[in-house]
Amino acid sequence: MPIFKNLPGRVKGGRVPGELDNALIYRKMSLNHNPFHSDGHHDDSWARGNERSLLDGGAPGDRNPFEDEEDENEANEVRKGGAGRSSFKGLMKGMSPLLGKLGKRMSGRHKGSDTPSPQGSIQGTPSPAERKKRGRRSSEGSLLRFAGKCRDSLRKDSLSNGGELYPDSEADSTSRRLSFMKLVGLGGKHKRDSPADHCSSQGQEEEVVEEELVEEVKPREPLSVLEILQLVTKRDLFLADTHILELEQECTEAASPGGVTVPTPDDLLSPGNKDGGRRKAKDVELLYEALQKELWAVVRESLRSPTAGPNLGLVVQVLQQEEQTDRDWPHGDSGAPGGQRPRQLKQRWEEALAEAADNSLPQRREAQGGELADYLDRLRTRVVEDLGAAKRNVVSIYPEEYQAFQVYVQSYHQAVTRRLQAVADDQLQITDIYSLLDWLYNIYNRDVLGIVCITSPFKRSSLGPLLPSETVDRLELDCLNSVRAKVTTELSQVLDEEEKRWMETLHIEEYHISLAKTVIKRLQEDLERSAAINPALGSKVSQCSLNGLADLLYSFQRKTEMFHEGMMSGMFGSNQDGYLAKTVAMVNCCPPFRSFVQRCVQCDPSINKDSVRRAETSLDRIVNQGMKVLTDRLYESIRPSFDKLVKRKWLTNSEPYQQIQDLIKEHFKRFRRLDSPPYQVLVAEVHRRVLIEYLRSIMRGRIICTSQKMRKRMAGRLRDEGTQIKVLFKDLESQSSWLDSALPHLSEVIVLEDIPSIQMEVAVLVQEFPDVRKKHVSALLNIRGMTRQTERQEILNIVKDIESSEVVGRMTRDRTVFSEVPVTSEVHCLNVGLSRIALTATSCFSGLRPPRKRTPVQDHPDDTL
Repeated sequence: MPIFKNLPGRVKGGRVPGELDNALIYRKMSLNHNPFHSDGHHDDSWARGNERSLLDGGAPGDRNPFEDEEDENEANEVRKGGAGRSSFKGLMKGMSPLLGKLGKRMSGRHKGSDTPSPQGSIQGTPSPAERKKRGRRSSEGSLLRFAGKCRDSLRKDSLSNGGELYPDSEADSTSRRLSFMKLVGLGGKHKRDSPADHCSSQGQEEEVVEEELVEEVKPREPLSVLEILQLVTKRDLFLADTHILELEQECTEAASPGGVTVPTPDDLLSPGNKDGGRRKAKDVELLYEALQKELWAVVRESLRSPTAGPNLGLVVQVLQQEEQTDRDWPHGDSGAPGGQRPRQLKQRWEEALAEAADNSLPQRREAQGGELADYLDRLRTRVVEDLGAAKRNVVSIYPEEYQAFQVYVQSYHQAVTRRLQAVADDQLQITDIYSLLDWLYNIYNRDVLGIVCITSPFKRSSLGPLLPSETVDRLELDCLNSVRAKVTTELSQVLDEEEKRWMETLHIEEYHISLAKTVIKRLQEDLERSAAINPALGSKVSQCSLNGLADLLYSFQRKTEMFHEGMMSGMFGSNQDGYLAKTVAMVNCCPPFRSFVQRCVQCDPSINKDSVRRAETSLDRIVNQGMKVLTDRLYESIRPSFDKLVKRKWLTNSEPYQQIQDLIKEHFKRFRRLDSPPYQVLVAEVHRRVLIEYLRSIMRGRIICTSQKMRKRMAGRLRDEGTQIKVLFKDLESQSSWLDSALPHLSEVIVLEDIPSIQMEVAVLVQEFPDVRKKHVSALLNIRGMTRQTERQEILNIVKDIESSEVVGRMTRDRTVFSEVPVTSEVHCLNVGLSRIALTATSCFSGLRPPRKRTPVQDHPDDTL
């Protein structure tokens, strides 16, 4: 029998006094060996010194601490019992005071000390051979084995007290009775201890305390799968994860080549021995599934729960524990990693946050066609509220290196991306496209990320775009196609309907039509929304709108031309008042169209000029044609009165000009319905045409003044009617005031006497009206009766021949007057010749008369003609 010397202090307290110092007899640890079968007799001191059994926390003095290791494990199991042993622990605590102390120490270890780390648990776990020997028991099996150990202890007591061995049946019954008495607390109280026994028991209590301290560092019995699952369901997540890691370590060691153990006879008889390893691996996976389910449930519930800190703290501990295990796993002693390692629970935590964010946001099916703006607004509100709750309730619980708020923002950003992608994949109306693009370009950055970033800064650069650039380009292209289709189909249909109304309402004097308002309103919506969303998109929409509008205006121009041709030919009747009203209404459409074209140009200065030119050309033709129709109708009524001007009766009769003025005022009652600037164009054109017609009457030469009195009367008449024309068109808000000086200059040329003054006046006339020709000045000299060629030549030399001058070539039509005035004469050549001969003869005879002194007499203008 071997003898060990110099044993550690851990086992020295277990030797029996009287035996060899520093030596201990090592008995065989065989399952079939009974240590109580011996031939020697023991004295009563063994029973007195060792009447405290292992159940009561004592240790026999002559027992080897390495013997019967299962007794110690069962005692540890009772002391540290899991959730499944709580009821039995309470029963034992009520049965025995010493068991109650054990229960208190067990609970104190769980409450007062930190739970050991998973690495410590794994490293402190017994070898696979010892674990194979013990096995992972359920709660019921542990209780049965504990009762068996109590029975064996009582049997040893009876043998050591010198009693004879009972027969098998009697020994078993006696053992059961004693075991039951010890369990109910009567076995230790049936007799009174002597003072000597009390002293010996005190000494042994010290040894018991020392042995209990030694037992504290021994590996604890692992919990069953059911007990671990109960910890998970009760959300004791960190403790549950610790036990799961131990179970996982067992599976890994059992599966490794160095972890093969020799099965015991009990294991060989077990029917589940063959598939036990696979069952454990499956239990690990099922436990991890249950654990993760509870972890992510806590993560979801904590978002809107201000009191979820403790549970969420356990989640953080589990994540840190699993993360450390993942880092240590490939480099551990267990060899190659097995199972699902690394489990990457931190990554799955991020995935759980993403899933929770996706479930929190409203679904797309809630939004119907045309109501996308409301859905996006609800989406914005939910994101802002959830991120605010995350900042208040959960972010402070996570470690700083987790960057929890960044993960939350990223999760909601991805959830929003999925929602918007689903929206973009549907067939959207134009209003929904604008709402979605506005959300992408403006609302999300300004009203979501901007608000969240005020309280909790984060990295926007890591978020990425909400939608791919290809999807955004497709949405913008759909927007442009919608604008193009609107112009080519909807607005063209509006123009066709308006053309029909022209014919049907010709008898109604309406001076405004809704064509321009309708067209611009529909195009304005697209232009304003696109420009507000993004300048680049606004530029594209403005170019598309302008191209379509140029085509529409050309169609409008063609329809107005056909309408005027039909009215000229009498195809639509002879309702002139209705015709003039429709003409005014068509011209009134041009200013709004022109303003819209200019606005399109302002949106994009680099816009295609060809479309602008085509649109402007169509509008100019519509306005010019309308002006021509209106002025022609006016001249048809006032032309007869112009034929009566600048005749002998005109010198004493102002009625012809008064008729002209009255007709102009009457027509302008309708013309004033024109909007500006077409009205300014019309009044300027009428002003110019009235002056031209007046000049034509003068240049006809139907009056030749034969005396100074007659020249003064004619000059006064021209000056007076020129003033009336000036006042008339000033009241009509004409801007062509430069025309008012023509008639006063002509009257001065007629009335002046000395040649230098006439030359100066002609020079001023030519300077203000560069299109004055020599024939115009010559006609004026004929009207004033100047027949001397030398004098005429001196005056005509002032007028430069500018017919081929570049100045006239550069002059626009609205600045030309005399170039449109022909010079004609209704005076017969014989009469002109005779009057010239008479004037020459009179001058000759007067030259032959002797000079005599005469008192100058001032002529009165009213004496003679």
